Amino acid sequence: MDRKYIKGLARDTLKQHFFIIVLVTIVPNILDIYGVLSEDDSSIFTSFIVSLIVSILVSSLSPFIDTIILKLNRHEAVSFQKDIAEAVKNHSTRYILTMWLREISILFWSLFLIIPGIYKSYSYSLVSYLLVDNEDISYKEALSKSEELMEGFKMDWFIMDLSFLLWDILALFTFGIPYIWLTPYKWTVYAKFYDERMKLLANVNVSIA
Repeated sequence: MDRKYIKGLARDTLKQHFFIIVLVTIVPNILDIYGVLSEDDSSIFTSFIVSLIVSILVSSLSPFIDTIILKLNRHEAVSFQKDIAEAVKNHSTRYILTMWLREISILFWSLFLIIPGIYKSYSYSLVSYLLVDNEDISYKEALSKSEELMEGFKMDWFIMDLSFLLWDILALFTFGIPYIWLTPYKWTVYAKFYDERMKLLANVNVSIA
C-alpha cells in the first residue's frame, strides 16, 4: 500500500470538506484533547478505566462517523442529517453491538499479553467500514472479513499509525491543539486505506476471473 498516495488523497478530501469532517469527528477529537490534558493527573488504574471507556465510546460511534467520511472520500453526495439519521434508525443496534464485541475481543486477547491484543486490534481495523458497506453482514462475518482483508496489510496500517507519531508527540506539549486538525485527518486517512484495500481486492478478483 502506498502510504504517501493514500495520505495525499485524504488531504484532498480534508481540504474540500474540512468543516464537515471536523463536525462529524468532534467527539473523538474532544476525547483526544482530553486525553492529553488529563495525562498528568491520573493514576495508572484511572487511566486504564478512562481509556477503556473512551475506546468503547469512540468504537460505538465510529460506524456513524465512517458513513459520512467514506462518502466524502468517494465524492458521493452527503446529507449530514439524513445519512446519520438513517444509520441510527436502521443500523444502530448492529453497529454498536458489533463494535462492542470487537472491543471485548481485543481486551480478551490483551489480557494474555499486550502483543496479541495489538495484533487483534490491527486485524479488526476494518470492521467499522465493513458494517457501513454491507447492510446484512453479521458481527461474526464483519470480524472474520476484517481479519481476512488485513492479512498481509497489518504492517501497512502500523506504518500509517507510526507516521502520525510526531504529531501525537507535538500534541502532548501543546495542550492537544494539533488534534483539531490531526483527528479528522487520521479518520480520513484510515477510511481511504480501506477503500484502497478494497480496490486491490477487486483487482485481484478481476485478474483471477
